[in-house]
Amino acid sequence: MRKLTPMILAILMLASTSLVAMDWSELENNTMTEADGRSGPDAQVTSILSPRATTTDSITGEQIHTMRAGDNVHFEVYIENVGDADIEEMGVSLTVYLAENGERGMIAKDAAGNDLSWYNGDVVCDDTFVCPWSTLAASTALDYGKYTFAYQGSPVSWSPATGDYVIVVETNAIGDADAGNDYAENLVSVVDWTDVIVDLAWDSGKEVEGGAGDKAFTLTVETGGSSSWSARSITVDLSVQGTLSSATDNNGNDIMGTTTVAEFGTYGMTETFRHETDSNNTTSDNRYVIDFQNQHEWFGVVSPDTSGDSGDYSVTVNVVSYVVYGQLPDCEETTTGNSSSAQNGSQEMTYIHFCEVTMYQDGDAATSEDEIEGKVQTFHDIGVSTLVVNQGYVVDENGDAMAAPTMPGITTGPLNPAWSSIQASVRHSGSDIMVTYDWEVTFVVENTVTGVTETIVADSCTFGQGPAYTHMLLGDDMGNGGAFEVGEACIMFEFAPGIYNLTATVSMVGGTAGTADMSQRNNAASIYEISALNNRPSVSLTVQQDEGSIVIGPDGMITLEADADDADDDTGQNLNYVWTHPAMQDINGTQQPSQCNGMGIAFSTCNLMAFDSDWAGVQTYSVTVTDEHGSSAMDFTNVFIWNQIVATATTASGIGIEYNLTYDGVNEFHLEAWADSEASYTQDLTAFGYAGEYSSVAVIDYQPSTTYMPEDVDSQEIVMSYDTTSLEPTSVFWISNGNWVQLDATITSAGNDGTITINLGEDSQVLPQGEIALMGGVLQIIEAPDAHATGLTVVASKGGTITASWSYSGNTVPGADWLAMEICDSADVCTTTQENTTLVAHSMNGQTDTVHGETYTYTLQVCNVGGCNPTIATASATADKMVDGDASATGMTVANKGGANAWTVSWTASGDTSDVSGWMVCWTDFSWSTSGEMPDTCADAGDATSTDINHPGGAAGSKTYYFTAVPYDDKSNMDNALPGTDILLTIESTVTDPCEEDPDSDECAAIGDSGDGADSGEVPTWTWGVIIGLVVIAFVVGAFILSRGGDGDEGKDWDY
Repeated sequence: MRKLTPMILAILMLASTSLVAMDWSELENNTMTEADGRSGPDAQVTSILSPRATTTDSITGEQIHTMRAGDNVHFEVYIENVGDADIEEMGVSLTVYLAENGERGMIAKDAAGNDLSWYNGDVVCDDTFVCPWSTLAASTALDYGKYTFAYQGSPVSWSPATGDYVIVVETNAIGDADAGNDYAENLVSVVDWTDVIVDLAWDSGKEVEGGAGDKAFTLTVETGGSSSWSARSITVDLSVQGTLSSATDNNGNDIMGTTTVAEFGTYGMTETFRHETDSNNTTSDNRYVIDFQNQHEWFGVVSPDTSGDSGDYSVTVNVVSYVVYGQLPDCEETTTGNSSSAQNGSQEMTYIHFCEVTMYQDGDAATSEDEIEGKVQTFHDIGVSTLVVNQGYVVDENGDAMAAPTMPGITTGPLNPAWSSIQASVRHSGSDIMVTYDWEVTFVVENTVTGVTETIVADSCTFGQGPAYTHMLLGDDMGNGGAFEVGEACIMFEFAPGIYNLTATVSMVGGTAGTADMSQRNNAASIYEISALNNRPSVSLTVQQDEGSIVIGPDGMITLEADADDADDDTGQNLNYVWTHPAMQDINGTQQPSQCNGMGIAFSTCNLMAFDSDWAGVQTYSVTVTDEHGSSAMDFTNVFIWNQIVATATTASGIGIEYNLTYDGVNEFHLEAWADSEASYTQDLTAFGYAGEYSSVAVIDYQPSTTYMPEDVDSQEIVMSYDTTSLEPTSVFWISNGNWVQLDATITSAGNDGTITINLGEDSQVLPQGEIALMGGVLQIIEAPDAHATGLTVVASKGGTITASWSYSGNTVPGADWLAMEICDSADVCTTTQENTTLVAHSMNGQTDTVHGETYTYTLQVCNVGGCNPTIATASATADKMVDGDASATGMTVANKGGANAWTVSWTASGDTSDVSGWMVCWTDFSWSTSGEMPDTCADAGDATSTDINHPGGAAGSKTYYFTAVPYDDKSNMDNALPGTDILLTIESTVTDPCEEDPDSDECAAIGDSGDGADSGEVPTWTWGVIIGLVVIAFVVGAFILSRGGDGDEGKDWDY
């Protein structure tokens, strides 16, 4: 208690000092909104309007706003820009997930197995031909707050199966300020449903009956819904009212007023109850049954009362009830039964039987009632039955169709932005077909993007869906040819990219007040928000000439073809072509259009002539194709063209040159030097196949402007000219830094004009700088050698080594002749060397020069500068480095051989042994872990599968020996292997006591004498005292150590 009081006072003091130092303003709430600190565009998915989220009534537990399985649904979303700047580019994604405990699961799939996931990236963008909106202004909702999600121009529809789903809509706007509000999701439940469908119709087909006489009608009852089921005991109320004299059913029974009818379907015995667990506990009775999607017709007749001037009458039907049979919640039964496991001997049991349940409302109330009407007087009516768009026309310059459409009857987008017809079908819907009506249709076309509306009136249709129609009255004029029950009207309209509302309204023309249209509800038909999307053209540019075949000059034709395609322009007549290519004219800094530019298919080909070096090298050629709506596509290609120049020059002595060069380059090729040289040469030309020395008759200094490499040269030729009266050349050489190269020259003459044509060959560079020597004198050609190689043998040996040997037939000339030796492998990859003719043998090392299994072929030929002896020696061998196949020794055993100091090692030869010549047994007294460590102590077993090996000698003891057997081939190549078996070898030794052999020896006689003393091996007496003293000291020291670290030393731990 004495300590508690000061502790409390200390705590209070610390708390008070902390509270005094606190800034109370820090505890105030700062109210901030999500938009604070943000600026720029901000797309927000405020809500998903359709389908609505499914909720559960907290009182009844009933699900509200469920979806019906199988019904098509469109997705409508409220998307707005809550930022302070316009959204200039935005896409919207839609994904339907399976719901797992109310959370997103995997993406749901449609009936075809495709993911229910779409992304429309063309909702808002600056291309009005692609996107419906170019911008979404700040504080503005997309599509007036009800955006219907579309993909590729058409609204996305979904026909769901039963289950729970999560629908997620997300925006993707460029520069979006807040990603947190870019998506919304709805949890929806899809349920099975049943439907009893009733339909009333006048047998005449009229919407409203009229005139005198009996009027027959048909009541059709049908079952529908999301899955198969059967309806029983369908009951309806039929109400017949109005100006009628009588009304009867098919059996003549009076049905005036309200009549209950319940005999729909097939009557017969059917099961009405089945116990859940007792299959023998059933009940059956007679019922009227209509199976799923079957129908039953019921007939009646009414007779209008024509005693008065006019009047109205009607027949109305309503579904009262129907019966469903199945294992339903209403069939639940709870009973108390005996149970041996229960404490009181009884237990409550709950069953859900199969039973009949009466339903008073189906899944679609709209189909549970119907009504037909009639008038005693004549009912005047015409109406629009269908409205379609026809596309795929060939039109003239005025936009008039020249033939029927290739794509008729379109009712949903997207449309092609092209000339189309909008067609309405109209019909006579009055009560008296003999009353005819003149008519016309007013078409209203509204572009919702631009706000422009166009109104056109028509009453005929030449090139529409179906046969051509010329205007007639609606009705029947007793076959006079001036009237027909139905009519067609269409207009031609050129759709530009955009979104359109189309409306066709029929109206009567002329007539009297007594024949005015009495029903307005069927006078118009509309197609809303049908989109026309421009298909951008595509183009592919090709060059008709082969690659690398074009050379500038009069034959340098370039043919470019643009293969353009536009889905909205089948003929291509409205496509505009703009070409770019080299040598386009420039006037005052402005590049002039190409002569190939123009509109129409004729301008899809561009013919050009590469006439100078401006076209040489790799140049880019392009074409841009633009459709009539401004969308374009471009393609380009790089075309390589060879430059071609003939460079000429003449020396002072009159020796001329024409260097004809076709090359890759834009700079002009010319000769920097072509002049007479003061040099003269006398040269031994034996190395070139000519015997003796020769003297030059002319030497020219030569230098080209550029030395192009072989890859830059297509072709080249040098033609030299000279005066035969002053020069008589017999050969031509190129000299550089003392190196002589003979040129392939053809020397001809005609009178005083001499010509030297030099062939530099294919894939050669431009002749480099140097001297060109024209040598004179009659050429003495050296003959090919007489000697040749003979007796060539090629042998393969162990380890892949290949050895070749040969001799020579005839006499070789040392220093003049050489041996051309070519060695080729199996893939004809060859190596050729020039050897001295003293060489008579050659080998290839198996470690570095050969590959196992490759065949190597030697080819030998004796040559000199005059050529080679035609006799060729050739032979080959296959390198062999290993034993082929997978032969191995399995099941190895080793055992001591009876009656011998040896082992018997045995094995089984397994695998492919076709290359095996014999077996080696290798052994040692240690094991090895890799096959390469196999010992080299081996015994040859020949082709046997067992052999004997003598025991090794050695000192006494036991040792384990390890054995393996490996195959070898005819080249003595041998495999390696791991140990296959082992055995223990024990060597014993016997030691003999010398005293037993010779007990009378001096050493043996002295053993055991009493006078041995200390020297005889006894322990001295003082030694025992020392041993006892050491033991006592050790005991005392140990006790002292164990006593340390006790409580007296504060619990220290001592470590010894």
